[in-house]
Amino acid sequence: MERRAEESVAGYANVIEALREIIIYPLIHSRQSQSLGLKWPSGLLLYGPPGTGKTSLVHAVVRECNAHLTSISPHSILSPYAGESERLLREAFSEALEHASLGKPSVIFIDEIDVLCPPRDSRREQESRIVAQLLTLVGGSKASSKSRPHVAVVASTNRVNAIDPALRRSGRFDAEIEVTTPTEEERFQILKLYSKEFVLDNNVDLKAIAASCNGFVGADLEALCREASLSAQRRLSSTTKNGGIPVIMDDWKHARSKVGPSITRGITVEVPKVSWQDIGGLKDLKNKLQQAVEWPIKHAESFARLGISPICGVLLHGPPGCSKTTLAKAAAHAAGAAFFSLSGADLYSMYVGEGEALLRSIFQRARLAAPSIIFFDEADVVGAKRSGGGGNPRGSSTVGERLLSTLLTEMDGLEQAKGILVLAATNRPHAIDAALMRPGRFDLVLYVPPPDLEGREEILRVHTRRMKLGEDVNLRQLAEDTDLFTGAELAGLCNEAGMLALREDISATAIFNHHFWTARNSLRPALTKLQIDQYASFMKKPSSKPSDADMLKFIKTINSM
Repeated sequence: MERRAEESVAGYANVIEALREIIIYPLIHSRQSQSLGLKWPSGLLLYGPPGTGKTSLVHAVVRECNAHLTSISPHSILSPYAGESERLLREAFSEALEHASLGKPSVIFIDEIDVLCPPRDSRREQESRIVAQLLTLVGGSKASSKSRPHVAVVASTNRVNAIDPALRRSGRFDAEIEVTTPTEEERFQILKLYSKEFVLDNNVDLKAIAASCNGFVGADLEALCREASLSAQRRLSSTTKNGGIPVIMDDWKHARSKVGPSITRGITVEVPKVSWQDIGGLKDLKNKLQQAVEWPIKHAESFARLGISPICGVLLHGPPGCSKTTLAKAAAHAAGAAFFSLSGADLYSMYVGEGEALLRSIFQRARLAAPSIIFFDEADVVGAKRSGGGGNPRGSSTVGERLLSTLLTEMDGLEQAKGILVLAATNRPHAIDAALMRPGRFDLVLYVPPPDLEGREEILRVHTRRMKLGEDVNLRQLAEDTDLFTGAELAGLCNEAGMLALREDISATAIFNHHFWTARNSLRPALTKLQIDQYASFMKKPSSKPSDADMLKFIKTINSM
């Protein structure tokens, strides 16, 4: 035996044990299996996202038992000449059987099997012949004959549903194991493995680094260690260290800013560093969001100890400009979660089924990158009410209903997923389908009101903290005179006051009180008291259904804005 597989790969103990079971155990326990009439499984399919280490795990177990490895990959098999690919497959299996007949473990490893064996429906003739040949060879290698040597067949793919179904039955690939994104403890073990040659500073906490790398696969963690080492070399390039260059915590922080999880590339949104302090007012609302978003992620053990199920979805509704999107970003930043942002424009497509496929892909990647937050801005577009009638089968309403059905199905699946939360924001809550509003989907519906007096003063202080204000500026008085103003309108007021100061004097060094009041007198709030009352009344009495007249009045009020 060579060195154990755990010395060259970290984590995935269940995958390593399954590989040993089909490669090593049939030879070690051959007498016991013969006396018991036991037939060892000899086909294993590994599937999971790219970079999780499927190939590395196979090579580690092969090195452990000094087995002979026959590798089959698409580029080495596919040929433009008829019959050439089938011949290469037969030769590869013959080579593996020849080495197995000498009493050594023999492994056939098929990488990217989805390329070699796609479903044969409406495929080219050559691909169908390759699939048929591989089915024959894999089935033949499982023949239960005492004189036939044992050959293990292992295949890997990141598209398990793109493989011909005939391969995915007992007798060919007897077992299928998912090699998913590593857990926090597995990430810690992987970081220890890749950084074992580093000179780590005493302040470096690999456990904390592993905890901050949600959604990272093994390849990402290797890149993280490489970037940290390069950062240390750049930092100390002008000095020489006899004992090696120490890697400090700042190097890891720099590497973390450069390297992200590959499974979320092109889909996640970089969350601006918005903190709760950047949002004025709304103290009770911020506390409820912290409990709904942060607690299940940061205090998961407490939830498990008390048997409490985390909230699956939160809907923020209220007038435009009241910081609903900013609240979602602040919650994502405070929780340290991956942030997936979607809007109706992303999901509506001219191609049938493309929007639903994107929605399913987002939820699948969010599960892999958990803890994560999926944010739907203008949720009334994605979750619009179903018409109830037949409608136009080619119309946009049908597309919306298909999207809604997909969203309902995916949100129901979140009950089994951990660390995933759906956040949604809308200023038209009446337009959202009732099926989304039940517990288990949007468990928490929060009203985001316009800021009160204290909130307006806080917002003004937030937006003027980087401005040079004159001594005569009275933000409290300004807050008292901006009743019904939203947060967005107050931000615009502060910006307009600064522009007025520059119009007076381009070299101005401060903004004075008269600039703010001039800006205030040029603006008027877009909201009215009646509109705010209509927003506040939504969902106050969930047990009683509003009348059609009330709903019509509410819709007319919102549309008149």
